[in-house]
Amino acid sequence: MASKLLKHMIGDGDKHENIRGYSRNKDRPLILRYFCSSNHLKISIIHGEIERECKVNGLKSVKRAYFVGCCGSDALFTSDNPSHRHIVVDASSLSSNNPVMQIDDAFKGGDLCGFFYHPLAEESRILNVRKIENNKYEYRIYLFNRRTWRRTLTPYFSFQPTRRVRSFNNDCPPRERVCGNPAIVNNALHWDIGRIMVFDMITEEFSIKSLPFIEGYSGSCRMRHLLAIEDKLCLCYMGYEEPLMDIWVLGNYKKWTWFKRYTVNLDWDMKKYPMEKGFKFETLLEIMGYIRVIGIQNGELVLFWKHRGIFCYHLGFGTLEKINVKKSEMDNYIHDNYDWLCGFEAYDAASFF
Repeated sequence: MASKLLKHMIGDGDKHENIRGYSRNKDRPLILRYFCSSNHLKISIIHGEIERECKVNGLKSVKRAYFVGCCGSDALFTSDNPSHRHIVVDASSLSSNNPVMQIDDAFKGGDLCGFFYHPLAEESRILNVRKIENNKYEYRIYLFNRRTWRRTLTPYFSFQPTRRVRSFNNDCPPRERVCGNPAIVNNALHWDIGRIMVFDMITEEFSIKSLPFIEGYSGSCRMRHLLAIEDKLCLCYMGYEEPLMDIWVLGNYKKWTWFKRYTVNLDWDMKKYPMEKGFKFETLLEIMGYIRVIGIQNGELVLFWKHRGIFCYHLGFGTLEKINVKKSEMDNYIHDNYDWLCGFEAYDAASFF
């Protein structure tokens, strides 16, 4: 009985009907859209069918910026044009009077790898990593209250939170980059590096933990995405063999025990939810590589499916709804630069709409 309660097979292709009352619920997940056009960084917040652009003063001076992560209503970017700097933007701001906050580098050659709120210090903080030598990395923290950088209490670790990023352009090989957007639960930052790298924000100690599965999957992995759901660590996994996404949840943090909570069938009605006109493909598995997880909020799995759109799939009801996002300049950059110079991200600022 327990296993039946913990594992749900959802995603029946004949079950995808919208619940109008629910789709208009005020708790609809918020989505941050960001991209660098030919002119400057643009940020907007999507809430259902509504999209509002951030009007923070100073965005027009940022010609190119790479998304790092969000902490509350603030979004963190690294910019190298017109100069190298880190910028913090209150993405929920509709006023042009609010300025962009600029932060200097911790040290040259470092990368931002975390943006989080420290509950004891009651302040936001940024984690930065720099390679010292093979298998040795130095970490520093930016303290917002003091506006200064310092070394972490455990300044060196043998790993850094890198990940292989594959663009939607299959002709481009995957590139390795530092992940600045970890899953944050239990006062700790978590990155998927083939194993799970952990940084305890209270003790400032690093550790390595195992993924939720060691065996049971044949073939290679098409997509893995580590995130938080209901204050628990969660891993979305999609292989190459079937159009299924398994969602694993860390049930006991101290014992580090995982269970597979959901299996989502992605074989959605192609007539009801078609690919964009002109896009050609022969099999469903061909287009599975175009899926990216935006987040899980309020019981909904939010996905971006290139050439198809943004979808909210309710994990409890088994219902599907497409979010009709307006066309923008961003569509010209998605192919090669998604999750780098442009992308969608789950956003947490309930007072925005």
